[in-house]
Amino acid sequence: MSNFEDYDLRRSSGATRSSRPTNRTSANRASGRPTSGRPVSRSYGRDADISPDLSLDDEIDLYDYDLQSESMSASRSSASRSASGSRPRSSASSHRTSAAAAHSSSARRKKKPSSSHSSRPTRGTSSSRGRNVPSGRKGSGRNGKKKKTRRTIIVVEIVVLLLLLLIFFFWNKFGKVNWDNINMDEIEVNNLDTETEELLSNYTTLALFGVDNRSNGNLDSGNSDTIILVSINNDTKEVKMVSVQRDTYLQITEGTYRKCNYAYNHGGVETAISMLNTNLDLKISGYVSVDFYALATIVDDLGGLELEITQKMIDTDNPETHQNALAGYIAEVENVLNYYPNEEDGWKYSDCYFDSPGTYTLNGAQVVGYCRNRYAVDNDYGRAENQRAVIKQIIEKAKKANVATLNDIANDVFPSISTSLSLSQVLSMAASVGDYEIADSTGFPFALKDTTISKTTGSVLVPCTLSSNVSQLHEFLYDQQDYDPTDDMVDVISDHIVNETGFTEDSATITQTTD
Repeated sequence: MSNFEDYDLRRSSGATRSSRPTNRTSANRASGRPTSGRPVSRSYGRDADISPDLSLDDEIDLYDYDLQSESMSASRSSASRSASGSRPRSSASSHRTSAAAAHSSSARRKKKPSSSHSSRPTRGTSSSRGRNVPSGRKGSGRNGKKKKTRRTIIVVEIVVLLLLLLIFFFWNKFGKVNWDNINMDEIEVNNLDTETEELLSNYTTLALFGVDNRSNGNLDSGNSDTIILVSINNDTKEVKMVSVQRDTYLQITEGTYRKCNYAYNHGGVETAISMLNTNLDLKISGYVSVDFYALATIVDDLGGLELEITQKMIDTDNPETHQNALAGYIAEVENVLNYYPNEEDGWKYSDCYFDSPGTYTLNGAQVVGYCRNRYAVDNDYGRAENQRAVIKQIIEKAKKANVATLNDIANDVFPSISTSLSLSQVLSMAASVGDYEIADSTGFPFALKDTTISKTTGSVLVPCTLSSNVSQLHEFLYDQQDYDPTDDMVDVISDHIVNETGFTEDSATITQTTD
């Protein structure tokens, strides 16, 4: 029970007692005896003359002090009578006499302190029990502790409330994410040596998939137009990105060789991760898949991105449509997203065509078209380089964005995200986002040659060779020098590609370097 309630109960109890306090006060006034304006006894209640300006705590302290003064006066009076051999009175009479004596003594002390009473305990001196009573209001230390306790309780309640609100906020936002319950430990991994296992445990390796899912509207299948490997050094927070070109010729499942984006479209995310692990000697920690067109929303929420439009982009036409390639991609995205509902086709001419090269602030649909265009940027690897440049800008702008902007992104984009990461992993990474620094980025394969193997495979990018490219990949992502790929998996796949295409390390016509 709080102090306030306790005080009210005492006050209420005093109000129901006999009328003797009122009569005694009247008698004192009639006899000319001074009244102190303080309650005389615990059974007497509160006197009506107490100043209305006193605070609740001051009244409590005043009440407690007089009770103790009364008790000490009564004790001294009793001791004096015993010493003189006086005859003791009845209990009721003794109580009234002691109370009156205490009241009169208090009044006299208030009117004029007497040096003859120096042996009596007063405020600021030692009591007969040898206990030091601090100067000032008696009991202030106790009430100070009570006040401090009340303040502590209030602070704790506020902190708990804020934590609950924060949990609710994150639960509400992250509840929109499509949490995938796949077990990453069951995804196929090559037989890596102990040294490599220990090294990879110091990094968090993620696979990012940008999925074109217009035909089905879900993230479980579709062409993974973007495949990016991200390695995060758990100690330094250094981040490196590698784009795996979607047309890279790799083994999808045992005995099946296709463009690597075939894996996601025909086997889902588990097949895609397994393909990356087995072809590249990786142990991927988790994945994030995003609707490719959610990129447009992120960019718009961030206020657009500053990107360079080259003369080649302005001049190059799509060989299939014979229209400007960049304009065609932008118009398609605006049409699919119904970017301009009042326009007949949902897109604007001014968004799609540029009169001169230069740096422009592009909206979301323009950025998606920019990332999809491969005719004016050296095919698949040139397009992947543009995608990495866009991701870097998004990360830098997001790190500087205010809470309202980040809240908009969460509301707009989270429903278009699927991930194997747990909520605790996401929150942990989000808490350290300010420490992350993108060190380098590049594309894979590092050395390659494009060719058409068959009508089934179409035009592909062949690593020259896979084994040598995997060695270079481990050096780039994990600073692992002279890495020797697994004999029973990567070397076997590499030999198969060499035998099928005839391409060796010397056959490479394109070499990718860091951005």
